[in-house]
Amino acid sequence: MTFYTYGYLTTHHNSWQYLRIGLIIALLAVFIGLFVYYLRHRWNVKYKDMSIITGTLVLLVLGFQINGLVSLRSATEQTGEITATVQNVAKQLDVHPSKLAVNATTTNTNLLIKAPSGYYRLDYNADGSAYVLERVQLHRPKVTIVKE
Repeated sequence: MTFYTYGYLTTHHNSWQYLRIGLIIALLAVFIGLFVYYLRHRWNVKYKDMSIITGTLVLLVLGFQINGLVSLRSATEQTGEITATVQNVAKQLDVHPSKLAVNATTTNTNLLIKAPSGYYRLDYNADGSAYVLERVQLHRPKVTIVKE
């Protein structure tokens, strides 16, 4: 069973976004260069074809980037929900949130929290607006903790 620390939940970011932005900028520079070279030498159709291929690659990578940003935004919202839950549980247990670990990065029905005093299960009501915190005993837990 994998538990994620509060520090991991608050600092986990997707660094692939920066690589994709760099790739888009590089492809745009190549596209502009090939297109300008084609406009100067219209007799050489090879550069027109290469600029069309590069432009298609730019659109493809741009589509992946937009999809990634939408996914990142959704994940950030869900992480915000789970961190708020961890903060509330920390207040109830009278511990600092950094001492807690949770078994999911999103709020769900089978949420377990590892605290210094033991393991706790959160049972949400039907609409998810409230929860019950219940201490549980795990049978032979194989726990892996993912930190920052």
